[in-house]
Formats: sequence, C-alpha cells, structure tokens
Amino acid sequence: MSATNDAVFYRRNKQIQDAIDGQNLKQALQLIEKRMKKGEESRFLKAWKADILYRHADDAHRQRGLAETLNLCKAEPPTTDLDTLEILQETLQKIGGQEATMRGLWEKAAKAKPQDLELQLRWFSYGFEGDDWKSAQKAAMSLQSNFPKTRKYYFWAIFLSYLVAIDANSSEPERKLFGTLAYRMASKAADSVPTNPKELLSTPRAIQSAEELLLLIKICESQERHAEVAKLLDSENLGLNSRIVQNDWPFVGTKLSSLEKAEMWTEGLFYARGLLAIPTSEAEEKTLQERDDWAVWSVLVTSVQRINNVETTAEITQFIDEFIKAVPKSRNAQLARLDLLQWSVQSGTLKSEELINACQDYFNHNKNKLYCFGDLRKCLFGLDKESTASFVQYVSGAQGSEGKVCFHARSFGLTCQLTILQVNDPFEDVAAINALKLEYCFLLSANEADASQQKVEDFVSRCLQIFRSTKRPERAAGASTIESQPSDDLCLLAAMSLIRFSGNWVGSPERVMNTSLIRAAAILERLVLDSPHNYNALLLLVRIYLRLGAGSLALKTFSKLSVKQVQYETVAHNLFTRLATIHPHSAPPLVSAERKDFHPQSAFVQALNFYRNADATTNRNRTNGLEYGSYVNVEGTIDLQRRLKNSICRRMWALDVRRIQRLVGGDPVSRYDDLARDNTLLVDQRMFDAFMNCEAPSQPTFEERVRLGPLPKEQWVKSARVTDQLFSLLKDLTAQKPVSSEVDVPSLDDILDPDAKSEMTASEIENAKIHLQLLKVARFLSGSKSVSSEDIENCLSQVEQWLESSLREFALDDAKLSPITSKTAVFLQPETPSAPSWAYFHHIYLVLESLKALSMITTIALKKGSKVAKLPKDRMEKLTSLTREVFENARVNARALKLRMSQSGMLSSLVDLVLGGSGSGAEDARQFRAELEKTLDVAALELCCGELMESWEEAFNGLMAVKL
Repeated sequence: MSATNDAVFYRRNKQIQDAIDGQNLKQALQLIEKRMKKGEESRFLKAWKADILYRHADDAHRQRGLAETLNLCKAEPPTTDLDTLEILQETLQKIGGQEATMRGLWEKAAKAKPQDLELQLRWFSYGFEGDDWKSAQKAAMSLQSNFPKTRKYYFWAIFLSYLVAIDANSSEPERKLFGTLAYRMASKAADSVPTNPKELLSTPRAIQSAEELLLLIKICESQERHAEVAKLLDSENLGLNSRIVQNDWPFVGTKLSSLEKAEMWTEGLFYARGLLAIPTSEAEEKTLQERDDWAVWSVLVTSVQRINNVETTAEITQFIDEFIKAVPKSRNAQLARLDLLQWSVQSGTLKSEELINACQDYFNHNKNKLYCFGDLRKCLFGLDKESTASFVQYVSGAQGSEGKVCFHARSFGLTCQLTILQVNDPFEDVAAINALKLEYCFLLSANEADASQQKVEDFVSRCLQIFRSTKRPERAAGASTIESQPSDDLCLLAAMSLIRFSGNWVGSPERVMNTSLIRAAAILERLVLDSPHNYNALLLLVRIYLRLGAGSLALKTFSKLSVKQVQYETVAHNLFTRLATIHPHSAPPLVSAERKDFHPQSAFVQALNFYRNADATTNRNRTNGLEYGSYVNVEGTIDLQRRLKNSICRRMWALDVRRIQRLVGGDPVSRYDDLARDNTLLVDQRMFDAFMNCEAPSQPTFEERVRLGPLPKEQWVKSARVTDQLFSLLKDLTAQKPVSSEVDVPSLDDILDPDAKSEMTASEIENAKIHLQLLKVARFLSGSKSVSSEDIENCLSQVEQWLESSLREFALDDAKLSPITSKTAVFLQPETPSAPSWAYFHHIYLVLESLKALSMITTIALKKGSKVAKLPKDRMEKLTSLTREVFENARVNARALKLRMSQSGMLSSLVDLVLGGSGSGAEDARQFRAELEKTLDVAALELCCGELMESWEEAFNGLMAVKL
C-alpha cells in the first residue's frame, strides 16, 4: 500500500494486507501495534489501524476506529501523504455521512501543499467520481488558482459550480451562490473571446470551442436567462456566424428554443420565417432541406398564435400556402397549416368544415405514408362525431378509384360500398391502412359503446382481407428473413380490435382476455411467420402470453426482441412486471437458447447486470468526457447514471429475483441485499410507445388495456420491501443470528395509502397486509420491545382469519370448481373455466409466499430450546395445521384445473375456438370464420395452440413443485 520503494517496508505492509484479505483482523491489528511499539509512529500506520478497528463487527472496536479516524482528520499540521489520505478517505466512506470531513481533510492538505498537482488532482477525482460536487468544486477552484496556465482547470471550476447549482441536494442559498459563480466565470470567458479569431489561442481563459459555449448556454438556461442566450447567439464573437459556431444546426435549434422560452414572439416569428425563406435557386433548395425542420415551423406557428393578430395570421397563412406550392413534399409545412387551422377553429374564427377540407387534402397528399394517421388524429381531435364520421367515410371511399375501398358503410349506417381489389400500387396498402386506423380511432374507439360484435368482426375481416391481398416482397437471395412491411399493421389492427372491443359483448372484463386473446395471439403468430422481427407484434405477444398465464411462451417470445443495454430500463418491464408471481420457475431448456430465455431468475439477473455494468461504463465515460471538455455530454451522463441508480425497475427486479429464489430456490441472491433495502427516491423511465396505439385521443392507450393489473409504482416497492424485510428477518432467526431489535415496523399507512389499488392488485394488497402482521410477529420473536403482547394477539387473529378465508377460496364444489378458479381462470367456453390465467397464478403464488413466511414463524416458535420470545404453543400448532391445510387445498385446486385443461380433445377445441368466431350460425359469423381460415395456416395454428397448452402444463408443473 505504501509508495516507498523500501523492500522491507513493502514486505511488512503486505503481511498486514494479507491478514486483512483473509479476514484475520486481529492479526492485522497485532502486526500494526508491533511496528508502532518499535517506534514506527507514522500517521499512515495510525490511519490503517483506525481503518482495521472500524472493520470489526463489534460496536466497541468500531467506535474506537471511528474516533481515531476523526482525530487524525483534525490533526495539525494537516496530513499531506497520499497513502494516508486515501486510507482516511476510504474509512470515512465506510462510515458514511462524513462528506464535510472528507472535504476538509483534502482542503487542508491542498492548502498545505498548493503546488502538489498529484495531491490536488486526487482530491478532485475523489470528489468527482464520488458525486460530491461541492468537494470537487473546491478542488477545481484550487487547481485553477494554483495552476492558472492549464486552461481546462478554469472550465472544470465553472462546470462543477454549475453542477452544485443544479444539484437537488444543494440548499437554495447554495444554488444561488454557485449558480452566480458559474455564470460570472463563464461570462468572463465569453467576454474574453477576441474580435480577431487569430488571437483566440493566445487568450487561454476565453471560450474556444462549441462545447465550452454550450456550457455557458446551459448555465444561462438553468437561470432562465433565455433572452440572453438569444442575444449571445446573435453576437459577433460567439454568434451563429462566428468561427466557433459556424452555423452549426444544433445552435440554430438552441436559438429557436431560447426565443420561445423568452416569449420573444415577434423576434421568433421573424427568425423562423427567415430560416424558411422560399428557395429561388438550386443551392437554396439544398440549404432548405436542413432548415425545413419541425422545430422551426413550431416556433413560427406558436409565435403566430401568441401574437394573435388577424393581419399576422393571414400573412403567415399565405406564406405557408406559398411554401407548400414551392415545396409540395414538405410534411412540416402541411402540418403547420393544419395546426393554424385547428387553432383558428378552436378560437372560433373559422368553421370546422375548413379544417375537414384541409385534412382531406392532407390525406390525399400523404395517404401512402404511415405517419399520415398520427398527424390527422391530432388534428381531428375535438371535432364533433358527425364531422369525424364524414371524414372517415371520405378517406375510405377515396380509395375506391385506385384499387381499394376499406370502409364497411353498412356497419356504421353510412353510404359507401365495400370493395376489395388486388393491389397494383405497392404503396396503396398504406393508404388503406391509414383509412382503417382512422376508422378504428374515430368510429370504434371514440364510440366504443356502439362497437358491436358485428362491427368489430366486420372490421377484423376487412383487415385480414387486405392483408392477404397485399403482395409482399420476395425474399432476397441469401437473406434469412424479410424485413417488416407496412401491411403488418393490418394484423396488429385486427388483433387489437378483438382484444379491445370484445368486452362490449362478453360480460366480465377479465373474460375478454380469454378467447379474444388466444385468437389475437394466433393472428400475430401468423404475422411473425412473415415478419419475424416485427417489434410491435412480438411485444404485444409477450403481453398476451403473460395475460394467458403462459409465462414460458412469454419468455421465449421476449428473447426474439433481442433486448440490449438501456432497453432493460425502458422496455424489459413489459416482461418482468409481476413475472415473479406468474412464472417463477424454470421451463425445460430450449434448443439453441440462452438460459435467460427459459429460466426467469437468469433473466432477472441479466437485467440487473446491465445496471451494474452501466454504472461502471458511465463512470468511465464521464471522466473521459471531462478530460476532453465535453461538459454538456458529461452532465447528460451524470444524469443518466443518477436515473439508472435510482431506477424503479432496478429496485423492482432486485425485489422480485429474491422473491423467485424464496419461492422456487435457485442461486443465492444476497448480492442484492442493499438494493432491496434501498428506500431512496425512485426514478421511473418505463416507456410504452413500442405498442401501436390507434385509440381516440380522449381514450386510454391500448397498452393500458392489456396490462397485468395496475402499473406498479412506489406503493408496490414499499410493500415488496416489507415482504423482503420479513423473510430476511426470518432467515436470520432460523439461523440463530443476532438481529437488531431497534428496527421499526412500518404502519399500514406507511406502505399502503388509500390509492394503493391504482398500482397494486387486490392480491398484492392483501399480501402486504398479512406480511405486515407477520413482520410484527417476527419482530416480537426477535425480542423487540416495540411490539406488545396485545399487538401480537391481534396479529395472530388477523392471520388466522386470512387462513380461513383462503380455505374458502380454494374449496372445491361438486363440479370441482372453487371461487378463485371461477374468478381468475380462462373461460374457453361460456361459464366453463378451462385453463389458468395470469391472475390465477398471481393469486396462488402470493398465497404460497405468505404460507412460507407463516410456516417459518411457526417452526421457529415451536422449536425446542429456541431462545426467541415465546408464543402460545396451542395457537402456533393451530396455525401450523391451517397453513398446511391451505397449502394442500391450493395444490388440489391447481390439480383440478390442470385436469380440466388436459381433457381429451382440448387441442382441437382450442383450434376450433380460434377459427369459430362467435360460434353462431349467422351469416356474419360464418364470414368471419371464413376470413380467419383463409388467413391462418391450420398447421401453424395447431402448433401455436399446442405450445400454449404446453406452456400451461409447464406452469402447473412449476406450481406443484413449490414446497413449504
């Protein structure tokens, strides 16, 4: 550890380090004391001794180590030896909450040796890498003061002052103080930029690069000096035309943003219009391609709306019309025109007919582009039902002369003939897709109460007809797959419609997610035969299989998404949410598949490994970025690191992988102990935009309708942490380890607020309540004085009531059905629960988890010779009996449902159910069945249904393998 080259000294230090590495702290302490008795009274040895004392498990040694460490930090003259400083730093980090002491330790050392560059850089590195911005800022100020010829230290001081100013942990006075300091130093660097660019390098503390200018802009923006940013970008030395900026487009966007934030509407209008000047030459046309950006058009339109002047509005409207004539392919110009028209209609200066006409014109120009639907949905929002229905009729009928009519007028009481013709134009299917999406949005979704079975099945039939009539490209020679095609959206629309609207004619919302989900899965599996990489289809299939309780199929499908890196933060939640209580066990290994593709615990571990690796990567990137002067990128990296560190997904995956290990065994997960106990602020970065959404703007998104219960948030994490705390305590009591009796048991209000059902299922809420009672009992067993005998009596009574209630839930009647089966199973036929659903497994696994905790408590309490606090033996024996009875009833219940699922002819019934439509003999039902039969390959459908049944079989086998 010492930097000395003396071989003897090195050998002696190595002996001590070897003892520490071997956890022989007593020997390490003896070796140090022996050297000290021989007169080697160095601060280095004293600091090392204090560190070893603090490493001890007993409180007496730890307190002594703490006291000796703090005394050394206060010692005079201050410590300047780097090895000693590092030991003291490491000990203070272990102690925690000693940021001010660490800062003072290095600051005194730096003042004692102001020209020791290595010492000051080490101080800066400790502060910067440890997110201690105040310490790093002081180190940077010291560096720029003592080494003024190194210009980067000056900008480090600016940047660190800015980080302190925007840090959430800084007080308001600190934010103001350091923000002002950063602004003054950066402004001084801006003022130092010479008029003559050739003199720039001779002015070391002047801004010399775009990155340094961006830092000044970020500082101004953090203090809402937006007008000043606009003025700065107009200046000669640092403006858009300067040598530093050279009209770089991101700075143009910055100026536009600053004008908008400063509400300089007149200047914004003038600047945006200047950027969009109609080209008069070929060279200007090339330049316009970059300037025809929505950021420019947005400022133009917003400025007109804020100025709200008749003359200005008319002038800009005319300008936009002229621009469209000159550049007819400009999507942004057309959208700007629609935005102004929509605003005029909403403000009452125009009639809605003009907006409808403009939307029709936009559709005619852009119908062969997939973005057309999204653009028009936003513009048509707010118009009356009659207007939107008329528009849908227009866009559907407009396809007739070119090969397709995709609107069934009879279904909606309008006059338009349905015609399906072979596609000749390769882009014509996109126009049909846009028309169908508009129909879904404004005629089905916006009026969902009127979306009858006949209308929806007719809509699905037309989607499938057009899908079949669309020619797909031939597979290129040597290519393994065909890329996704626009016509894929037709199968997605068909599947979404079946799931979304079948609740209108199927009584229970949960039962909607039965036959409709299976049929939708069959359609999507047909799609991925042609487009195996269609992200939207695969992601929706993952959700469908999870809702059907087919966890192994969901894992297998998820693997096809090839989720990597930050997608574990933004996308993986679509698989992992509640997976631990649906599919905690491993499925049989898949050929040529990774372990994570069939083993849930491995999947969770891989996701958690991403966060660990990302932390190391971002640390390295931000250090390198600082060295290269990429200050804004470094700030983004720091923010990303913070968000990943406090990610709600990371916390949830850690809690759930531990739950899986408790339920079904597997590799130890103690490495997640600290993460599971972490109660710091949560950051939610989950994304849902990978799901196609064609709902009316006033409706919840489609993704929200296919979730597995409410979206888990802070309440879920709090309750899961209580469960984890309960099992950790029981594990220690079982192993007869000493446990702290001072940890408080949270109240029910602490973990469940009145709105908990908005993010937790009913089973999770019940689970949390029971675990809170069991935690109190466990705390009592550990000897805690915070739980009284009266509290324990109440807890045991509630647990007994819950067990008796669970017995009733799992009790089978003469038809071999139980209340829980009737509520949560998949109904493949009316009034006939035939297979498990996600809710079925979710409820049973949560009950089993509670039974495991209760079994551990009764075992501890009844163990002979146990030193834990005593509980009534007869009460414990009764709870033991009830626990085993509930456990066995749950298994009997699962066997009964598995038997129903495994009945002879089930596979053929499942295939027929997918193809059978409503099962009636009506003409519409026969037509719907015919369309399904033409679209779905029967052999592939049988394979799909067979895999579903196999996944259910695996799920039951996993459930039956759980032991108390």
